[in-house]
Amino acid sequence: METEESGEYIYQGFWFKNEIKKRFYAGDDFIAHRKDMDISESFNLALEMIGDEEAFMPGLAKKIESLIGKENCIYDFWEFGDDDFSMYWSIKKEVYREKMKLIRAWVKYEKMEGMLDFNIKDV
Repeated sequence: METEESGEYIYQGFWFKNEIKKRFYAGDDFIAHRKDMDISESFNLALEMIGDEEAFMPGLAKKIESLIGKENCIYDFWEFGDDDFSMYWSIKKEVYREKMKLIRAWVKYEKMEGMLDFNIKDV
């Protein structure tokens, strides 16, 4: 059985500007996040969101997962700040470059350049 630790996966981060939330539902709990929240409020909100798939950008997470292929990835976690946020997946090495190119093409097609960024790793 393949696992993240087996070397069969590439760990990939995606960085998003908050303006992408105009295109995707922020999430049942994340919708409560405000730019002026202090660090302890943000931390407490993050703790409440852990384990709830609908809490943080569920549509965006599902879209990226569908582009990669559910069978090709393991969704890890997210981080958020005042102006941007990140999401992380482990992606099967055998499909990594193909799927990253697909996501890059999707970003261009949806005219989301500047809202979403990632580096394609050499594998």
